[in-house]
Amino acid sequence: MAEIYVVGNFKGGVGKSTAVKMLGFVSAKYYNRKTLIVDLDMQGDVSKVMRLTHDLYNEEELVYDKTIDDVLRHDVDAEEAVYNIIPNLDIIPANFSFIKYENYISEKYSNEIDRFEYMKKKLSDTFEKYDVVYVDVPPSVSIYSKSAIYMAQYVILILQSQTLSAQNTEEYLEYIEFFSEETKSDIKVAGVIPFMLDSRDTIDKIVYAKAKEIYGDYLLKNVVLKNSRLKRYDATGITTEMTRKGNLLQWDRKTHQLFKDIVKELDEHKKWYEN
Repeated sequence: MAEIYVVGNFKGGVGKSTAVKMLGFVSAKYYNRKTLIVDLDMQGDVSKVMRLTHDLYNEEELVYDKTIDDVLRHDVDAEEAVYNIIPNLDIIPANFSFIKYENYISEKYSNEIDRFEYMKKKLSDTFEKYDVVYVDVPPSVSIYSKSAIYMAQYVILILQSQTLSAQNTEEYLEYIEFFSEETKSDIKVAGVIPFMLDSRDTIDKIVYAKAKEIYGDYLLKNVVLKNSRLKRYDATGITTEMTRKGNLLQWDRKTHQLFKDIVKELDEHKKWYEN
């Protein structure tokens, strides 16, 4: 069974989807892990960037004929909604049709645990074919995010160094603990990733210092600073531009290396739970 990570925060625009696509990309490309991204956010931001990424490395453009909505609402086999992006990296995409899922599953099952189990059973056979799965969810307490937490073994929290975002990260962690007790699930915190930190901003410095006190060793040492390359990937897909000597260009190299280090640090955190 794959290691399943849900990446979350209750606030939008903090870097959650960016983390999912970068963790998925480097896990597949640099760690040779058979990796699946599952997009459970009906905005489909991760799906859009992954499609652009596919088109950078393949002659034929990618079209998502099936999505997670087809799997969960229309009884399409999950394998039919899996699309390859680069070697070792696949995605089950989402789009706005998925907004209808909440009403669908609420009418189908009155018991909340049955709703969570429904999604888990629909996807579990597919998950078994991968080393790692990263799940993107909307920034809310919804059937989408709760089902993802129920399926996952680990949660990765995103901390943006702004006061409101930092508070939402704390609330998200508290909710994870509450949800785990209520559902008798055993989800573990893999780490808290500091995201889009501005090292020159006084408030950012204060929030980051407080976060170190709150989260201790859970707060990753690798910090995602404000990064124009990450913004560029939203428009181009994740690039691997090369110099004439065949090396990665500086900005791709630095950005990819950062997330390689983040994956490595998360791997170290997993060892906490092995005994």
